[in-house]
Amino acid sequence: MTPTRSRLALLIASCGIGFSVPTYAQTVVYDNFEATGGYTLADYYAKWANPYGLGEMAVNDTRDFSAGKFAISAAPFQTAYDFSVFDHIKYLATSNASFSVPTGGALMFSSTIQAATPGAVAGHVVNGTYIQSGLPYSASTLEGQQAAAVMNMIDFKTGQLFDWFISGTKAMALIERLPSSVTNPALPTSDPSYVGIDKMYTQIIGETDIGSGPQNVAIKYNDNGSVDFLLNGFLFSHVDNVGIPLDQQGVAFSGTYPSYGPGEALGGTIRSFTIGTGLFSLLDAFPFQHPDRPDLAVSLPLSERAFGQGVVGSFDDVTVTTLGRTDVLPVPEVETWAMMLLGFGAMGCATRVRRRTSKAAA
Repeated sequence: MTPTRSRLALLIASCGIGFSVPTYAQTVVYDNFEATGGYTLADYYAKWANPYGLGEMAVNDTRDFSAGKFAISAAPFQTAYDFSVFDHIKYLATSNASFSVPTGGALMFSSTIQAATPGAVAGHVVNGTYIQSGLPYSASTLEGQQAAAVMNMIDFKTGQLFDWFISGTKAMALIERLPSSVTNPALPTSDPSYVGIDKMYTQIIGETDIGSGPQNVAIKYNDNGSVDFLLNGFLFSHVDNVGIPLDQQGVAFSGTYPSYGPGEALGGTIRSFTIGTGLFSLLDAFPFQHPDRPDLAVSLPLSERAFGQGVVGSFDDVTVTTLGRTDVLPVPEVETWAMMLLGFGAMGCATRVRRRTSKAAA
């Protein structure tokens, strides 16, 4: 320790000065679905877009804001697609704004979701056919796989997503990385950023019982490459090594779905996220008809995809919190900080001495 640092430490100890790594937190409500004079679709489109179309809302547009929240209903589902992941999206709205991940900090999205999912029953079996071989396929599905109101945290650049699925009686957390065949079909396989079957994964971390009331869900991505899923203010799950599938890490998960490659660690590389909200299902067989593995491609008849299940849901208070570390910002040299703190410490000690002297004189 240098003489200056030694004196600094002594002064801090003698004057009772303590400190920790300084941080800052900034929270903004991105959308509470309220506006002077009444919230309208024009207000909605000022903040949200439908990059994959209107889905169920193109059949029957039930979007409503009259109660000071975003209410939406598709019960039962009337759309279905036997192609890639596109059956999953019954309705998706993404924020027009994207939000930066602070270096060394974290970014958190939260919202309040309420959902009823009539027709969705845990254990429902879907049946299909392996396209290449013609062999039969069947799988038991969770309630949230059949229908759910969803909040997504999306990085379109890497295809990394984190999701909360809220169904009638369950909350389900997912982590996934979509392939380039979905997010950027024009990207050549030779590109280093190409996400093929060896890097893609969709895995249900777990589910828990919930009541019928509103659920506050939050997803916090940490720049070190970890993510936290919070439900009603409590930590539901923490996942390290984002980009590496859970089964490749040896981490316990629901078993849906096993991966087909080692993945790719993404810590420190994801620089922003977009908010997603909507209605989803998740009935396909992984890897979702990916061109690299035609032997694993499964066709599900439309009657197996939309069998009477649906969602009646609402969203409110979509909030963004940025958590940063001020110690990663440019700061003066150590010796400059030392002299500043010595000065502040000396002033503090002098003030205390004056107070003691004044009390003694009195």
